[in-house]
Order: sequence, then C-alpha cells, then structure tokens
Amino acid sequence: MKSVVVCGSKKYKEEIHQFCEELRTKAVLVFEPNFEEPVMEDESIRSEHITKVVFKGLTLEHFDWIRKAEVCVVFNKDNYVGVSVTMEMAYASALSKPVFAVERETGDPCRNALIDRVIGSVDELVKLL
Repeated sequence: MKSVVVCGSKKYKEEIHQFCEELRTKAVLVFEPNFEEPVMEDESIRSEHITKVVFKGLTLEHFDWIRKAEVCVVFNKDNYVGVSVTMEMAYASALSKPVFAVERETGDPCRNALIDRVIGSVDELVKLL
C-alpha cells in the first residue's frame, strides 16, 4: 500500500487538503494534518495544563502518522516551514523515512538538508511510491 504523511502549516490548510484529496484519488493512504478546529499557538484552553495536553496530543498524533507512513511530504509553499513541521521533518529523518517537499527551500539551511527530494506534482510523487 502506498502511504504518505503530509506536514504543513495551518495557514495553507485549504491547499494542503486539496493536495491530500488528489493523492487519495490516486489510491494513496494519506495521513493529513488535523486542522479541523485549529488552535492558535498563543491560545490557552481553560487552563495551562489542558492547553499542554491538547498540544502534546496533536504533536504525538502526527508523530504516530509519521511512523506509519512510507514517506513524509512537506508542504512548504512559499518556502515556509514552522516549528511543528521542523520537528516532524527531524522525526521522519530520525526514523529513516524519506522526506519529500513541494519546494526546495524551507527558510533554513539545516531544514533544507533534510529534504531528500523535491516533488513537482502529485503524479510525480505517486510514481515515486
């Protein structure tokens, strides 16, 4: 089975969702970022403890998907990668998962070094799986 985990910023949630849907039409199992009810990083949810638990849960959920997927795909439109995606890229690399990206640049040379391949399209990605 072909499987990917997609990592990207919630500011591109609509484009990421379209990208994931296109992959699904090509019979790829997609682990998509959970942007259903996005929580802003500077928000507090009832208490500091609950806020910590929610953010830890979201982070660990995505780490679990990285473990399960064959490939990590970074949706780094406009060369943007934030803190969470940086952690996800590093985690995928530590697990020896290939890290593909939609653009070569991430805004940081250390993150750029983690990219194994730049993919030009969904079709190109599917051919590589």
